[in-house]
Amino acid sequence: MAFINVGKLKNMINTCLPTGTFVRNVIVLVTGATFAQAIGILVAPILTRLYTPENFGVFSLYASILGIVAVVACLRYELAIVLPEKDKDAANLLVLSITTCLCMAVIIFILVALFRNVVANLLSAPELAPWLWFLPLSLIAVGLFQAFNYWSTRRKHFRRLAARNITERTATAGVQVGSGAILNLGSGGLISGVILGHLIATVRLAWQIWKDEGKLLKSYIKISNIKRMLIRHKKFPLYSSWSGLLNTASTMLPALLLGYFFSPVVVGYYALGHRVLALPMGVIGRSVSQVFFPRATEARRAGELDRLTYDLFKRLLQIGFVPFLLLTIVAPDLFALLFGARWWTAGEYVQWLSVWLLFVFISSPLSTMFSVLEKQKNGLIVNIVMFSTRLSVLVIGGLKGNALFTIALFGITGALLWCLNCTYILYMAGVSVKQVYTTILQQVIRALPYAFFPLLILYMFNNSLAFVLAGIAAGIAFILIQIYRVRTTGALL
Repeated sequence: MAFINVGKLKNMINTCLPTGTFVRNVIVLVTGATFAQAIGILVAPILTRLYTPENFGVFSLYASILGIVAVVACLRYELAIVLPEKDKDAANLLVLSITTCLCMAVIIFILVALFRNVVANLLSAPELAPWLWFLPLSLIAVGLFQAFNYWSTRRKHFRRLAARNITERTATAGVQVGSGAILNLGSGGLISGVILGHLIATVRLAWQIWKDEGKLLKSYIKISNIKRMLIRHKKFPLYSSWSGLLNTASTMLPALLLGYFFSPVVVGYYALGHRVLALPMGVIGRSVSQVFFPRATEARRAGELDRLTYDLFKRLLQIGFVPFLLLTIVAPDLFALLFGARWWTAGEYVQWLSVWLLFVFISSPLSTMFSVLEKQKNGLIVNIVMFSTRLSVLVIGGLKGNALFTIALFGITGALLWCLNCTYILYMAGVSVKQVYTTILQQVIRALPYAFFPLLILYMFNNSLAFVLAGIAAGIAFILIQIYRVRTTGALL
């Protein structure tokens, strides 16, 4: 489906988008991410009936391990691709990133050969062990995509990235549904879907870059220039790689420690809840981040970084607050309705995780500020504090032996930490703390009518279905208002 309709999608985007370059680029990526996530939403009720919570738990453990090692696949040199003024330097950084990724895959292969059974048993998921052999292949696919992604971001080929997102999600969903319905592979069906999805999409993106810019890249590459870039941007492996590793580990840590202290079933509940909450981040957050990074670099040179950063924070808060709030209110009933009664517990987890992931949604695009301002050491310190605090929280909850208490404690702590992180990033950019919290308070007040409607319906009818439908209706009303604003003012961002 994605291979047939990409051309039509591009034409539609060209004719319908607002004229502003920044807004157009964001909406190009958001459109591609929306189509990709829509595929995930459509197949989610099918997958939850083909696979058990335990299957999702094992899959989540694989994805968590991959997510952690993928952060350092290129030792964060891929982030530097956007920064140089000359394309020649960026091209040599691209080759440096690719080379680093391949070397890291060899190291991971050796570690898998030595410790796969130890890791699987430690996580209470022995069936994970044989699938860890595919971890180096997954790392190559994800790592190369990260490098190609930042090169395409620098070159402003955002339609190329939008098409890649659709390709990946289509291939992943197709393999996962087929494996579950026909081959009955259990957790292996979910894992194989992700592996093949990443591979197919990354190969396609690599082919597009080589076709469009292969000659240009070949003319730029020199060993001496690669060595010069390796030294010039050494802060990225020295600080950003550890910072990114700790940041991702903080996100992936719950799945790993829930598996250690409890069971794959608990991990499965957490994984589905986290996956649903992460949808808005996938649709908007990463898309905004890709466009904001080069724009912030330019704004810093022009002395406009404070205005640009505050505007982005304000818009992301406006976009994200109401959907996250509504999902928090109706989550258990919604999960039981969509995925089956056995997933009610996942909805309870969502109620505690939502505020944390709201601030992740807002802060993730802004986190590029550490690279823009070349304050990678500051970012590392922030992530050390966040990782150590959340590790302690999960261990405390795990030792108490209560999964819901652990999730609640983790969600509350995560919300406080990410809120403070967001405040610090804005402060670095020149935005006052008072301005930040005034904006948050204003948004809370504006969101109350949307939250009041489903609660009123629940009070009047005491019916789960009516309650969920009222929450969906409030969300649709909010989305329509945002679309109207974009079409009339171009003021999404």
